[in-house]
Amino acid sequence: MAILHLLMGSVALIGSTIVLCQLLRSVIRWKVKSDRAQDLLIEVVSTLQLCCCTREMVLLGTLGGIQQWLGLTLTYLLTVLHCATFQGATCNPCGSLEQWLRAQSPGRYIIQKLAAQFVAAVLSRVLMPNIWLLRLSPLHQWDVVCWSPLNMPPWQGALVEMTCALSLFLAVHFLPQVKPQYRYHVVALTITAIVYAGAPLTGAVFNPALAFAVVFLCQGNSLLQYVAVYWIGPIIGMVVSVVILERGIPKLRRDKVSPRHVKRD
Repeated sequence: MAILHLLMGSVALIGSTIVLCQLLRSVIRWKVKSDRAQDLLIEVVSTLQLCCCTREMVLLGTLGGIQQWLGLTLTYLLTVLHCATFQGATCNPCGSLEQWLRAQSPGRYIIQKLAAQFVAAVLSRVLMPNIWLLRLSPLHQWDVVCWSPLNMPPWQGALVEMTCALSLFLAVHFLPQVKPQYRYHVVALTITAIVYAGAPLTGAVFNPALAFAVVFLCQGNSLLQYVAVYWIGPIIGMVVSVVILERGIPKLRRDKVSPRHVKRD
């Protein structure tokens, strides 16, 4: 099966997904008047884009047999596209919880964002098998059985996912010091490096919603093991990054959220 044929099918599906999601975001900005509703709907669409594209990438990597350098190149390019199109969406429960711990957003709004992200993850689990019925790639003709990417004991896997999340949040903290035109590339390079180091061990997901969409479908480990590795691990990594950078947790030092940070309708 020619690699080029596989790539063309997957690229067509990923490209169509990004274009469609971008159109949906434009419609939301145009039609929805409430800023809060806009933000939450864009969170759903952007997280859905991330989950669907990642599921296709996982399929291409596990069944397509592409070489590591090509997989990492696609990861980098796809991350740049996501950063350029997400329109401020977090698409990661750890990132949303970080905003709350830093006292940048109220708890009710964060709960809504978390709900939006997991709704998108569930939608991707429903949509992708049906999209694969279009047979855009020979890979989509196979009866896929997903196996766990966790290749170590769960407690070690949790440490790896914690380290992945910690590395990402430490790097993102210094983004304001980078020129705007280079920020997407810094994020993409950071995530690609993390994937290079962590993918052989745990898959390097470091995103609870994405893990629910991609990893929780796989055989090989229990639900509690997945929760410990792909939810608790990254959350601990994010909390550690906040403690390191803030010398504590701002939310525990403040009784109220600063008015300028509160999202309003």
